[in-house]
Amino acid sequence: MAVQNLSRRKFLGSAAAATAAAVGSVPAFAASNSVAAPAKWDETVDVVVCGAGGAGLMAACQVVDKGGKVAVVDKSYSPYHSATRMCGGLFTAYGTKIQKREGAKDSWQDFARDIMVYGNYMSLKEPVELFAKHSGEAFDWLEDHGLAAHHLEKYAGHSNLRAIRQESYQGVDYIDVLTKEADKRKIKIHAGTPLTRIYFDAEKNQVTGIEATSLDTGKKINIRATRGVILATGGITGTPESLDFWVPSVAGKGVSIGCSANDGTAMRIAVRDVGVPLSHMQYIASYPCGIVVNGRNGPYCRFWYFTNAGGILINKNGKRFVTEQEGICHITPHLAMNPEGWHIVFMDKRIYDETRKHYKVGALIGLPAWNDERVEEEFKLGKNLFRANSIAEFCKLSGVDEKGLREQIKTWNEAVAKKSDLQFGRTNFTQPIDEKGPFYGIKMFPWNNLSCGGFRVTDRLEVLGWDLKPVKGLYAAGETVAGVHGAFYCGGNACGFAHTSGYMAGQIAMGRKDV
Repeated sequence: MAVQNLSRRKFLGSAAAATAAAVGSVPAFAASNSVAAPAKWDETVDVVVCGAGGAGLMAACQVVDKGGKVAVVDKSYSPYHSATRMCGGLFTAYGTKIQKREGAKDSWQDFARDIMVYGNYMSLKEPVELFAKHSGEAFDWLEDHGLAAHHLEKYAGHSNLRAIRQESYQGVDYIDVLTKEADKRKIKIHAGTPLTRIYFDAEKNQVTGIEATSLDTGKKINIRATRGVILATGGITGTPESLDFWVPSVAGKGVSIGCSANDGTAMRIAVRDVGVPLSHMQYIASYPCGIVVNGRNGPYCRFWYFTNAGGILINKNGKRFVTEQEGICHITPHLAMNPEGWHIVFMDKRIYDETRKHYKVGALIGLPAWNDERVEEEFKLGKNLFRANSIAEFCKLSGVDEKGLREQIKTWNEAVAKKSDLQFGRTNFTQPIDEKGPFYGIKMFPWNNLSCGGFRVTDRLEVLGWDLKPVKGLYAAGETVAGVHGAFYCGGNACGFAHTSGYMAGQIAMGRKDV
């Protein structure tokens, strides 16, 4: 049979034509359960915000400040039961007043590039650039409204100094500001009353309002939104069950932590009622630093403070497996190749004591933060925190191979002496590990805490429908937005994006044009 010679240009042209024909043959879409309006509206507002975490409350405050009337419905019973509350207080932003006060050089283009690079170029341009451009506005709003003490710090994955850390190392500071400002604006939150239906006019391709149902009484309320509905309902890592349902690749593994309301139910409702697709659902933020203390619960260890002082990361074989300078989410995939999937931050007493001089124990082991008494209990228990006077004793307690660890310590100390790490190219050398001890170690597993998937949006945070055209009157903010982080989440961007997208969504819904 003769094979026709087909040039690349002709092939691409034919493929494009075939694709266009296929798309053109799709009938106008209407969600199977779409309902334009209920028999009666119980309330009419300019904007309905679904979710009362960092993104939702920020959006609600902006609606009011722009002269609008807002209603907030929330599955949780308090804004303090939210992902923002549970975060470590790190907020990344460009163009902030604190950057200007401290002379930090940065640009929104650098910020956007860092996000794209860290996420293996799997991020989406629209939400990334909106975040990079307007993050400083959002943070300054919080600072101007009484945000607690904070400082700039260097953070892996960010080429410039833009990571802002709360001195408390807790996201509660942001919620404190937002709840106070929501109260000032007399914003009513329907707590314990999650979204249960989105009213959608398929012919007009427009969302008209929502139904929410009380978890306590079962009473339904129908709220009409004349300007828009903002979905700020969080992600899918709230429970081990929801995480495993959405991301089978991590089923049964490591720590699963988050606000229990963040189970993806609201996303499924939007798919059902409006027909909007989901994207990037396979990506989650998984830190390589979870301490498993109760089933799949537990805090995480900020091991980088220990490694910056001279500690190393080892696996069960006693061997290093990555440069300790790597961004933390980039380390997580390496754990799958470690025996039993765990690793230990290993150090001598000098390194441990030096780190403790600079950081409170709650900053080192947090979310929820442990105090000194709890840390001492864990050292005595010897299941996750290890303290020993000799290498032999340390390995007996931790299950690490003694021969491998002795060889690794020798190799590492030689690298420190020569300022050359031939194993993984680490470049920060502070001090060698004292081969006489005492020794300390903290055992860690993946800590799954953030989803990177959700709805695709325009550069105005409008949710895209099946045809990649915006659905009128439907916006998304926070963890419900897809493609911000790409394949890997870079620290501080989740909290930063939540507040920035909420800030912008509230203003855009009320008519802001300059995005």
